[in-house]
Amino acid sequence: MSDTLSGIAALAVLALLVVVPVTLSWHRRAPEAVVTRGSARGRAGMAIHPGRGHPALVPLSWILAAGVIALGLWYLGSSPYAAVIFIVTGLYLLYILWARATDRAGDGTLTLTPEGLHQRYSGSDVFVPWDAVRGLVTTRTDFIVETTTPVVPVQHMWSFGRRRSVVTADAISLPRRNLPPLPYQAIVELYSTTPAARDELATEEPIRRARGMLRTPPP
Repeated sequence: MSDTLSGIAALAVLALLVVVPVTLSWHRRAPEAVVTRGSARGRAGMAIHPGRGHPALVPLSWILAAGVIALGLWYLGSSPYAAVIFIVTGLYLLYILWARATDRAGDGTLTLTPEGLHQRYSGSDVFVPWDAVRGLVTTRTDFIVETTTPVVPVQHMWSFGRRRSVVTADAISLPRRNLPPLPYQAIVELYSTTPAARDELATEEPIRRARGMLRTPPP
């Protein structure tokens, strides 16, 4: 009976560790945290980060991974199959957290520099020079950049099936998961068609404009 109650308590704690991070992931971030200075390929630029997420998510995620592994070890004596599932899941979570901590994973941040457009998402690194951009197609889940030359993603970690939806000789997709509402179509068109405007991406001016748009979203 005591083992059953202990198991229920352990599962309840695990459920709480899952619910709290999911809830915090919907936290809306301030414009100053969403649009910042960034860099890609050694050039300074404007970084547009995901617009949702709480700073406490990172330590809580590590606690969750450790809790899942601890639960698996607890089940070793009574249910080896359950133990294997929990331990493997916990190790997978640790791998993802390690990849994010070492910047191998990336969170989908878009970085615009005078040279081009960069994104690292789920370990997939993409850089599109402005001169290679023909246009931008926006879908519910992706920005699809139409290009004049093939753009080949560079993989920094195992993606476990989370691949870019479009990788062709004339287009590459940039997942837009949780990115803030900004006029990306106009932004990409400006810098891809007006070389003289690109140098401002190394200054504070485009960052100031983007933050202002987030503070006063269109009606």
